[in-house]
Amino acid sequence: MVHAAVVGMGYVGIPVALTLANSGINVIGIDIDEKKINDLNNSQYPLEGYEPGIKNLLESVVKKNLFSASLDYSDAKDADVWIVCVQTPFLVSEFKPNFNALNGAISSISKNLKTNATVIVESTIPPGTMEEVVIPLLEKYSNLSSGQDFGVGHCPERVMPGKLLHNLTNYNRVLGASDPQTHSVMLDIYSRITSGELYRTNLKTAEVIKTFENTYRDVEIAMANDFAKYCDAIGVDFYEVRDQVNTVESRNLHLPGGGVGGHCIPKDTWLLAYGSRGKYSPNFLTMAREINDSMPQHICDLSIDKLKHFGLNPKTSSITILGLSYLEESDDVRNSPSAQLYSLLKNNVNDVRIHDHYAHSYPGISHTDDIDAALKDSNLIIVMVAHNFYRGLDLIKTSKMMKTNLLIDTRNIFSKSTLKESNFNFTILGRGKSW
Repeated sequence: MVHAAVVGMGYVGIPVALTLANSGINVIGIDIDEKKINDLNNSQYPLEGYEPGIKNLLESVVKKNLFSASLDYSDAKDADVWIVCVQTPFLVSEFKPNFNALNGAISSISKNLKTNATVIVESTIPPGTMEEVVIPLLEKYSNLSSGQDFGVGHCPERVMPGKLLHNLTNYNRVLGASDPQTHSVMLDIYSRITSGELYRTNLKTAEVIKTFENTYRDVEIAMANDFAKYCDAIGVDFYEVRDQVNTVESRNLHLPGGGVGGHCIPKDTWLLAYGSRGKYSPNFLTMAREINDSMPQHICDLSIDKLKHFGLNPKTSSITILGLSYLEESDDVRNSPSAQLYSLLKNNVNDVRIHDHYAHSYPGISHTDDIDAALKDSNLIIVMVAHNFYRGLDLIKTSKMMKTNLLIDTRNIFSKSTLKESNFNFTILGRGKSW
């Protein structure tokens, strides 16, 4: 039987490990978080949010003894395949990636790497990382040679919270490797995971493909955000314009919002730019990243203006932010735009509250899952995340709970007519600035 180890039990690593185990491979999951390990071994999915099918899959593979989790890399020393799914943040102020997690994982793997094993990195990384960082580390600590004693591949992940199993088992995958034998191993592994097409290429091309696709998405969102602000400035409804623009073939204007969060998009444009350092500077792409980064400040300014327009002093006012996670129906708070907005507002507003019924914690921020406590005597609501729970709010009851019925909707989850009927003085991002 083939043995596999998946390093990093998060949004990427857990579904990869469980899907592989479900195919009949014996899989061990490795992580540094003891609670996660204990939860997984007890068939408890350690992440919150709506994730169809994953809890049942976990229970099934644990019961069949096809999956277990451990803190100790040596428990996976017999692994034929290692799959790395750890975070690779980017330090924008220093213009360099933070490879601490990647370096730690690769170093630990190399000390437990057997001859003829294959190491596959799914983490999104700057172009050149496999050849400049991963392979040298593996060779340094294993005393083995890449391409002769072990194989190295890069198959960048393509998943999103809320759709983990669906994306994992249906999307096409890119298999980057430098030799035919590694490609053969990767074809066997990923044909067990997805029904999508498997495209073979070299390591650096695979790195570029992933950073390109997320940067492309970043640019599309930045365009929508800039268009929405333009429409607000001149009093035109962005959503009406968008509907008509998108009737033209090959046009696909995206939706605006209060910011772009998560682990991927906020840093992948920078990873891409870092990969070409000294050779080419993708200025247009990094400008799009800066536009998206500026959205929490834009919403903060809009909020202060709205309070003042209605004669309220921000220093004696209360604001309620709805949503702390970066994505609807998810507990994922990585690079949360709401957290950025909270910090900006705290400099100007007396009382800032955040509600989220999925998210658990964010450093330096206290939030609540009690919606009534979050809304009571608030002056202004800011909708930052399109959780279904917020779409179902009783707006008439909500307005009566508040001190002043002001609302900013950055996700267009409420219609103008409903807000008017509920006596809200509202602003919807992109729908023409109104009070």
